[in-house]
Amino acid sequence: MFKINIKDLKLFGYHGVKQEEKTSGQNFLFNISVDIAKDSFEKDGSYQDNILDTVNYSEIITLVKEINSKNRFNLLETFSEVLAEKIISYSPLILKVKVRIEKISPPIKESIGSVGVELELERNPNSHDYEPKISKKSIVFLSLGSNLGDREKNLRDAVKKLRVNQNLDVISISSIYETEPMYVENQEYFYNIVVKAAIKSAYSAFELLGYAKKIEFDLGRKSTYARYGPRTIDVDILTFDELKIDSDLLALPHPKIFERNFVLVPLAEVSPDFMIKDKNILDYIAQRKFKEKVIKIKCFQ
Repeated sequence: MFKINIKDLKLFGYHGVKQEEKTSGQNFLFNISVDIAKDSFEKDGSYQDNILDTVNYSEIITLVKEINSKNRFNLLETFSEVLAEKIISYSPLILKVKVRIEKISPPIKESIGSVGVELELERNPNSHDYEPKISKKSIVFLSLGSNLGDREKNLRDAVKKLRVNQNLDVISISSIYETEPMYVENQEYFYNIVVKAAIKSAYSAFELLGYAKKIEFDLGRKSTYARYGPRTIDVDILTFDELKIDSDLLALPHPKIFERNFVLVPLAEVSPDFMIKDKNILDYIAQRKFKEKVIKIKCFQ
């Protein structure tokens, strides 16, 4: 099996029995190892060099940061157990996880380097105790755009490919909007839609990203296209539930969602209760007074 190691991750938190630990907080040191099934890299007798076939350490770090910031545990024993269970339930590829959490400046008189706990948790292959991280009710929003060739056909072909993905259940599709180019003005207007879908199985954001890139490739998008320039199809993940990711491959929520009227208008159509920076999306659009034209062309269906 393969082992992913996260070494000496330092985070500030408010965990401990003493009141000063709960109010003033302190630094904690995290060391985590995750055992991955070796055959997850092996397909058809050869090894695959693909991040989608493993567990991304950036997502594990994000998970640790989220649990640390949203909770205040009295005992590190409880903290380590919750953390280990969350990690092992994150992906069916994970066979075993070892978590060590240390207080590096504990509130004790003795001169000491650190105090902490270590927990090792192993998945029982016959057990159903751990559910996949992504539930059947997880919701994703995707933005699709095209301004080369038959723009409407490109969008419809991309949606067909989303529909045949057994891990996705397409819930609703916005109308088709013709939109003014935003970053590079000297090009054809785009056709844009937003798709709302539900995740039906243990399907990670990085797996969805890989599928989106495959759709782009299958429909003729070239890697040589200029940034923000013309393209046959563009498939962006806007949000994946409340997941937050900041990695070289993927950032969630999409970092430019707040400034793109061509995304916000169709998004508001399929999800009028969507929140942008703690504001209702319709109120947010009205307050921003975007200049870029977004014109409804037709219903998608």
